[in-house]
Amino acid sequence: MDKYVWEVIRHTFSPRFLVSLIYSFAYYIHEQVVWRANIHAERDVRIHATASIRNAQNVYVGKNSHINHLCCVWAGENSKIVLGDNLLMGPGVSIFSNNHSMIKGQPMTFQERREGSIVIGDDVWLGAHSVITAGTHIANGVIVAAGAVVTRSITQEDVIVGGIPAKIIGERPSAPELDRANQRISESAIERISDGAIE
Repeated sequence: MDKYVWEVIRHTFSPRFLVSLIYSFAYYIHEQVVWRANIHAERDVRIHATASIRNAQNVYVGKNSHINHLCCVWAGENSKIVLGDNLLMGPGVSIFSNNHSMIKGQPMTFQERREGSIVIGDDVWLGAHSVITAGTHIANGVIVAAGAVVTRSITQEDVIVGGIPAKIIGERPSAPELDRANQRISESAIERISDGAIE
C-alpha cells in the first residue's frame, strides 16, 4: 500500500502531471466546447456529452433531433453533414463525410482525404453502431438497422435497411399493420402466461 501512496505523491508533484493536466484540459475544450460555437443546430436538439463532432461549421442538425451517447459526426473541411428533423440516433453511430484514400504503395495516413457530403432526411432512425459513409443520402422515414454500414444512397422512403453493405430488408409498417402485429404479440404473450410458460 505504501508503494502506491508514494507513487501518487511522486507523480502528482511532477512536470508530467502538469503536462498531462494541460493536455487533458485542452482536449476537453477541443472535443466538448469549441464545436458548440460553430454547429448549425435547430431548436430542441439533444446532443449527448460523449458525442464527438468534427468540423462543426459543416454540421447541420434539424429540429428535435438527437445525437446519442458515443456518436461520431465527423464532417470534412470541404464536405457537410446535414441531419433532418426528428432524427433518432442510437448509441455509437458513426457518420463520416470524409475518409482516407487507399492507393497502394503510399502510406494511407499521408494520402489526400476523399470527401462527400452526407444528407439524412426527416424522421430517420439510425440504429446503434450503424455507420454512414461519405457521399451518401438517406431518404425520409428510413430505418437503418443496428450495425449496418450505409455505403450507397438510400433513395426510397420509409424502408428498413440492414447489413454490410446496407440494403433494403423491409418496409415500415402502417398504423393498422402495426396494431395487428402488436395484437398478435399480446395474444401470444397471454397464451404463454396462461400456459405457465412465463411466470
